[in-house]
Amino acid sequence: MFFFQKKKKSLCLFKSGGGGVPAGAAAAAGSSTYACDPQVCKLANGCLCASKNPPNGLSQADTPQFVTVTFDDSIQPQLYKTAKRMLNVTNPNGCPGRGTWYVSMQYTDFSLVQQWYSTGNEIADHTFTHVGTPSDKEIVSCREMLNTYGGVPNAKIQGFRAPFLNYTKETLNRLSRLGFLYDSSASALQDDAYWPYTLDYGMANDCWTGICGSSQTKIPGLWEIPMYAVLDNTNAPQLMDVYIAGQPKDVEEWSLNTFNKHYTGGRQPFGIYVHPTHLTGYPGLPDPAPKLDGLVSLIKKLSEMPDVWFVTNQQLLQWMKNPVKASELGNQDYMRCEQPVIAKEICNGLDDDGNQNVDEGLMNSCNFGTTTFNTCFNCPSTAPTLDMPTPATAAQNGSAGFRYPIPNNCDTKWWDPIGNACLCTANDCQYKDTAVMVNHTSNGNGIVANGSGSASAAVTIQTVHWESLFIISSCVIAFLL
Repeated sequence: MFFFQKKKKSLCLFKSGGGGVPAGAAAAAGSSTYACDPQVCKLANGCLCASKNPPNGLSQADTPQFVTVTFDDSIQPQLYKTAKRMLNVTNPNGCPGRGTWYVSMQYTDFSLVQQWYSTGNEIADHTFTHVGTPSDKEIVSCREMLNTYGGVPNAKIQGFRAPFLNYTKETLNRLSRLGFLYDSSASALQDDAYWPYTLDYGMANDCWTGICGSSQTKIPGLWEIPMYAVLDNTNAPQLMDVYIAGQPKDVEEWSLNTFNKHYTGGRQPFGIYVHPTHLTGYPGLPDPAPKLDGLVSLIKKLSEMPDVWFVTNQQLLQWMKNPVKASELGNQDYMRCEQPVIAKEICNGLDDDGNQNVDEGLMNSCNFGTTTFNTCFNCPSTAPTLDMPTPATAAQNGSAGFRYPIPNNCDTKWWDPIGNACLCTANDCQYKDTAVMVNHTSNGNGIVANGSGSASAAVTIQTVHWESLFIISSCVIAFLL
């Protein structure tokens, strides 16, 4: 019987900020007390061991190369535009690339939460006040507001990322108890660049913290989606906001080097993790456009490679639970792109009537001085707080202007909060396919609808000269985070 087992050793650490990986972590990445028996831990039983190889014995050539682009903190109009520009790519089946937003509540515009979700992206929990060691209330209050004001079904809020990536075994146990599907806070270097795995046998990443001990984090059914670090030119790991660590051309080179190791190796997912506030211009601050342009260029290069798919973390886990070949991925229900056919605007986060405007004239504006947001649902009578995230509504049930909350048996795209109706109650609801024709073959000839075509060569690293690195002062970063 085979056991995957690693030994633990000590190392020197220094205090790390929000998304950093401490010095010495690379040396300890492959050292832990993690042990998992793949003969017992099987996908059929909802269990998966940490591994650098594709699940279910898929060959490298048949495995999709997933890229996960994630955004942290509040959703605001300018940040939303930044995120949409970054994800302006097309998957091999003609559908738009998708991303995941880990949302904290302060300054969030909930109409944009709804739009992000309704257009096929993922909304996930990042606590109410962006606190490092969250309580149950911090996590639950965030989820309640995303549902009440953002219209995201509770069952679709499945993921969590710890603010400052400061997770603990207590945090992971809270997530399991509160019904979350996954956490994505752990860092992964080359030595522990594992595919997502369940915590039935504990953590296999961040072992330098001691969290991989045999009695630390055995949480059956909870998934960990590691955050994959990029190594810079000094072999120092860079995790979140890599674009701050160097010139755009250097960041692209580091990123492509790491991507190639995944792409030509075990095809582990490759991640791009950002705080979009650092990539969005503000009066009086240095122009971040060169950084954003460099990141957009990198994403475009990756999107043009065969078998590369930009997915949400939920989509990634749907594939992990039932792996299929890259040539079959585009036909999976969770990878399709379809918009409901609805004759009029219903305030669902989509442009239903095709006039290039979303929910025009239908949103409520909720203004409480320092707390202001738009929503398709009822404004609260007072500003939400941690202790009372969803106060009583300003409008009364049955009165003019009252909006009806989304029920558990309807999806946001089909829910009319004004008419109190789910416009899809059967399996044959009318959709229109929004996929476009794309060319993602390895030889550049022909159209690929379902991600067919394999890749045998790494990305050619090309560098472009960009403007110099901008620097944001620590006090500004602290304020924006």
